[in-house]
Amino acid sequence: MINPELEEKIKKLVDSEIKNGTFPGAVVLVEKDNSITCGIAGGHRDPDLPGDKMTRDTLFDLASLTKPLATALLTLIVFEEEKESVFSTLSRFFDNLPEESRGITVFQLLTHSSGLPPVPDIYLSFPDSEKINPRLARKILLSKIPVKKPGREIIYSCTGYLFTGLILERITGIRLSSLFKKLIVDKAGITDLFFNPEKKFLNRIAPTEYCKWRNRRLRGEVHDENSYCMGGDGGNAGLFGTADSALKLTKIFTDKGLFNGRRILKEESVNLMTHAQIENRSVGFMVQNPLSPCGLLFSKDSYGHTGFTGTSIWIEPKESLKIIVFTNRVYFGRENTAEKIKSFRREVHSLIRMELAK
Repeated sequence: MINPELEEKIKKLVDSEIKNGTFPGAVVLVEKDNSITCGIAGGHRDPDLPGDKMTRDTLFDLASLTKPLATALLTLIVFEEEKESVFSTLSRFFDNLPEESRGITVFQLLTHSSGLPPVPDIYLSFPDSEKINPRLARKILLSKIPVKKPGREIIYSCTGYLFTGLILERITGIRLSSLFKKLIVDKAGITDLFFNPEKKFLNRIAPTEYCKWRNRRLRGEVHDENSYCMGGDGGNAGLFGTADSALKLTKIFTDKGLFNGRRILKEESVNLMTHAQIENRSVGFMVQNPLSPCGLLFSKDSYGHTGFTGTSIWIEPKESLKIIVFTNRVYFGRENTAEKIKSFRREVHSLIRMELAK
């Protein structure tokens, strides 16, 4: 049931952030006990186009939400089917790796404990963005070595998830984008969730940043430069979707691997994703801690993730609460809005928590 007072307060906060230059527009969904209590859209997709209003059917570049919603989830599905172990090492899947990387496990990749660098900077090897060599891009990625000893500490690593995407392709012979469609989207019957959007979706997509490397405003192509080098469906970023489609997908996590009664993932695999495994990291997600983007009003059992472009998901399982906040904050520049989006996330999540507690 819609909570009009909650919607009004969130709209007011979103409008204030738009005026503050935090983002051009936003979509906020709140689900409580499997019912939408708030579903608002405010601002514009593109502020330079007055008629381009933000709507709930807007498609966002989900950035790092790709990690839990696609790559981590797919890894567990595929490993179940193939009877592979998440504790298998990279040497099982790749030949001729640097010695330092051979012993890294898939589990370490998925929990950001591999020691691999945060970003691989593949794109720096291609000064001309129109002349990317995908084979060379993969070779560059696989040459990366840990900057810390694997298993010792958390280093949030897009590099690790790019490795994971290649592992899935190596096992299945299918690209990540096609695998996602086959094993998740088609099985669950979810629309508006995909990689590399077709041109017919362009008008519904929220544009992101003006990319100096590509010399254009990005709309309908992945914002992340390294995923772009990997064909737009690197394991770290590349997924596009609406707030509603992302909300639907989260049922797999909260219904213990079932989606509308259909088994997608075993319950024990879901537990790897929804419970902390190493420090505040599960397989795919961040688990509540003092530095969580949702603020301090959520339980230690809550979990979620953010996306660099301005997206986030947070789930409070004990109260059947899900919060989806999608913006295209990088439209105004990644540095210009970095601190603003952090502040907004804490404020909007705290507002929702307090209003629902009344």
